[in-house]
Amino acid sequence: MNTSRYRLMIDLHNVRRTYGSGRSAVTALHDISLQVPEGEMVAVAGRSGSGKTTLLNLIGGLDRPDHGEVIVDGSDLTQLDEAGLEAVRRDIVAFIFQGFGLVPELTAAENVGLPLRLRRTPSAAREQRAALLLELVGLEAHGGHRPDELSGGQMQRVAIARALAGSPRLLIADEPTGQLDTETGLAVMALIRGVVEAEGMTAIISTHDPLMMALADRVLRIEDGRLVDA
Repeated sequence: MNTSRYRLMIDLHNVRRTYGSGRSAVTALHDISLQVPEGEMVAVAGRSGSGKTTLLNLIGGLDRPDHGEVIVDGSDLTQLDEAGLEAVRRDIVAFIFQGFGLVPELTAAENVGLPLRLRRTPSAAREQRAALLLELVGLEAHGGHRPDELSGGQMQRVAIARALAGSPRLLIADEPTGQLDTETGLAVMALIRGVVEAEGMTAIISTHDPLMMALADRVLRIEDGRLVDA
């Protein structure tokens, strides 16, 4: 963590999220309050069903809380309409998912450039940025390969490169090494740590992996929707 920075990237106040209603209601998060300074890499640990993914979805603007404030990069996401949330997801936040989320019909380079295409970035600049990022993740020779021609570790590297394409301020990763073997997972974790530092981003990553936790600046633990260690 860059200790010279004190600006908050994530600031949650009494955030609650419940699914369903009546007797079938399930509270996924119970009045969570959390602050993450800019430039910090945070791991969120907890068993399956503990609320990790719900927390990340709220921070990334993919879901809305029932109560509380979710402030990201100075904006309260609970006060934004869908167009505002879409702008946050496009311009501020980038996501890495366990299932990679690559478009199977596109090459690695085209997948990396997809966020820039959505921003209507000129093709030459888009291709240059994609090539640079593929080199950063060690896949400069695989730009023309489609996902089914890549290994799991390579697909996750493409997903990381794609997440970086738009120069996000906040990286959110949900179990990014969950489908990878230990050796590949360790390489991907080290890569995430390196690019977070190189790009000056904030990162929040849900994980079961103690090696990923060891690479983080701080570990938050969730049990039954409650933050037990911040």
